[in-house]
Amino acid sequence: MEKIFLEILPLALAATISPSGLLFVTMILSGKENPKRNAIMFLLGSITFLVVLGGFLLVTFKPAIEAASQPDKRSAYIDIAFGVLIIIFIGQGLIFGRKKKPEKKKQHKRPFLVMGFGFMIINTSTLIPFIAACKIISDGGLPAAEDIMLLAILIAITMMMISFPVIITILMPKKSDVVMAPVKSFMSKHGNVIAKGYFILIAFYLIFHGVRQLQG
Repeated sequence: MEKIFLEILPLALAATISPSGLLFVTMILSGKENPKRNAIMFLLGSITFLVVLGGFLLVTFKPAIEAASQPDKRSAYIDIAFGVLIIIFIGQGLIFGRKKKPEKKKQHKRPFLVMGFGFMIINTSTLIPFIAACKIISDGGLPAAEDIMLLAILIAITMMMISFPVIITILMPKKSDVVMAPVKSFMSKHGNVIAKGYFILIAFYLIFHGVRQLQG
């Protein structure tokens, strides 16, 4: 289990990098009507989607890999495909492209649980490494209980960045603005550049992981 965890850790860290998600949650917390509750509901919606997607992928990937005559090669080709896909998406601006900031007035008219679920559906920068990590968990041939444990850890790490403002606001209600103001400013200016660089590294990591499987 430890070996699989170390393999998915870089992908989990890539999945958590979501500048748009961080800014979105920060904006929700700046609202006047139940900001903490709205932000928590948004996070619950996002987590719900990841649980549903992760469970579906484990149920789908595992039988397919076990039934394959050459599972290592099939798995390797999928890793390489994910790596190439990340590079293509970054090049086309489909990951970390410019996004319009949602209007505050419209947000309060929508259920935040559904908004969180919907946001994660279109959050490409999170979905690609998350799906790749789920595939690696399926490849591991571990018992179902350990698969579920790894999926839970993957989701927890994936949600770290967008959960950070909510956690700080709950734990440090009086000092949260002092902590979040520089974080928000830094991520607004440099978040996309840093994320793109890290995602390029992840793309090569996946390609290397696939090639190594083919050679092994």
